Amino acid sequence: MKRNEIIYKTITHPLFVFPLLFILLMVGNGVVPLIDPYESAYALIGSQMVETGDYINQSYLWTDIHRKPPLHIWFISLFVKIFGNHEFAIRFSTSLFSWGTLLLIYLYGRALYHKRIAITAAIICGTAVLFPIYGKIAFTDGTLLFFQTWAAFSLVSIMHWNKFIHVIMFWTAMALGMLTKGPSILIFIGIFTLLTLILHPNRRRLIRTHPWVFLPLALAPVLYWGYLYWQRDDGETINWMLDWYISQKGVDEGLEEIRFAPPGSYLLIFAFSFLPYFRYFLPSIWEGIKGLFLRKKNPELLMLSLWMVSGWWIYEFFPHKLLSFALASLPAIAIFMAHEMIQLSERKVISTGLKTLSVLEILMTTGLTVLAYFFSKEYLEPEAVLLVTATTAFLPLASITSFVQQLRKHFTLSIYFHLIFVGLFWLTATFVVYPKMGKYWDGSKKIAETIQTENPKGVQTVYLDRFDEKLISIPYYLLKNNEIEKVKIISNWYDALEKYQSEEPLVAVLLPETKDTLDTFFGGEYDTIHSYRLDTRNEMGFYILQKD
Repeated sequence: MKRNEIIYKTITHPLFVFPLLFILLMVGNGVVPLIDPYESAYALIGSQMVETGDYINQSYLWTDIHRKPPLHIWFISLFVKIFGNHEFAIRFSTSLFSWGTLLLIYLYGRALYHKRIAITAAIICGTAVLFPIYGKIAFTDGTLLFFQTWAAFSLVSIMHWNKFIHVIMFWTAMALGMLTKGPSILIFIGIFTLLTLILHPNRRRLIRTHPWVFLPLALAPVLYWGYLYWQRDDGETINWMLDWYISQKGVDEGLEEIRFAPPGSYLLIFAFSFLPYFRYFLPSIWEGIKGLFLRKKNPELLMLSLWMVSGWWIYEFFPHKLLSFALASLPAIAIFMAHEMIQLSERKVISTGLKTLSVLEILMTTGLTVLAYFFSKEYLEPEAVLLVTATTAFLPLASITSFVQQLRKHFTLSIYFHLIFVGLFWLTATFVVYPKMGKYWDGSKKIAETIQTENPKGVQTVYLDRFDEKLISIPYYLLKNNEIEKVKIISNWYDALEKYQSEEPLVAVLLPETKDTLDTFFGGEYDTIHSYRLDTRNEMGFYILQKD
């Protein structure tokens, strides 16, 4: 066996790949402060569940809009109990389930397609730009993606093998997915199943899923949780969730994350996400389209195509766009791209179209490096700018070296160089760059640390100004060590003045305009918080008022 083949088989061996991917998803998670508002909301709810022992209530300061079915938050509570109340524990379950998604791609892909395609798809998906981002942040989407992928592969397996064990897995994944984020998985898998019923040549196998029996059972856990919550507050929370998530009444009430965009928006997002492998991205989309017309010749290819339709393409025509809507399609795209990559190495021919896409990939990754330099120069310190630029430079290096090897007809070596340099990009980003980024949004943590360090006379209640942006990380960090018992809102500067003039000790976090108004009545002393996250163009964003 040639040396290059030995190296390639080593770097693509599961015993090398999956421990490395696990490390990439975990490293730095305990160093970087929580991101507002979502991470902080789930962290506050989950940690307060542990503190109070109440695993139903989700209504805490500023968290009402973030209430969801509880499984993701319960996992956060579990690992807070195991590891302690800190960022690593908050993010652990999301990173773990994201890693599990990559395992599913490999295990099912090896059985359904080919071992080489399966491991390559897991690497491509795990190093696509979107996946590590969602895998290292404690959003519900990383957890949900695991159950969506499990349910989708189970459906593919039902159509391929017609074994009852896959029916059980299918409905188990559905039940857990609905307990994670409600109807999201039901919409995705419902469309996937309907299209399979219409287009698959062996559609009769769907009868084996027995939805008339198993769908009520799959709904039972989330319905029982809803019943318990209904008993708690006479249906207020559940009715709000139905309005917000089902009828979408909240869209007109300031749902910030909804973005209206034309068809093709997700295509651009995924093109950027798979930019390190862009030369294989567009051909994989074409293969997905062809799969719809080759349904009788290649049912396995058809199922992957339907996966992309139900997890991505159909959302292109929705008027509003939310990035998490289309994340379910990531595994299917990665498998198509791995198939294209492996086919090229076996055909040993590089077409004019692939040459063009390779050059375009080189230009775009080089452009990204230049853009990273100029963008980071505006916001980061010189050392951080250098690190970001040097790290991003691994991407054009991957594109150039792999393209050169393709031109030399060394196709296996081309894949080897591609995966190595993209891997170096993520290793450097994870171990070097990511931990240093936390200082740019650590203001909430600094506020809490300052108050806890200089707390006059053991004040148990901290008052917060009415911020336009609800930074849930502030109450989370204030409450996490149990030194502060309550966090309350100051409705206006009159309220702040009244608190100050009372005889009780006071700790308050104020906006500059409130601080300036109070200064007209008294000369207060303030601690200032210097943080890129809370400052606006070097102007102080928050002040801490403390009175003995």
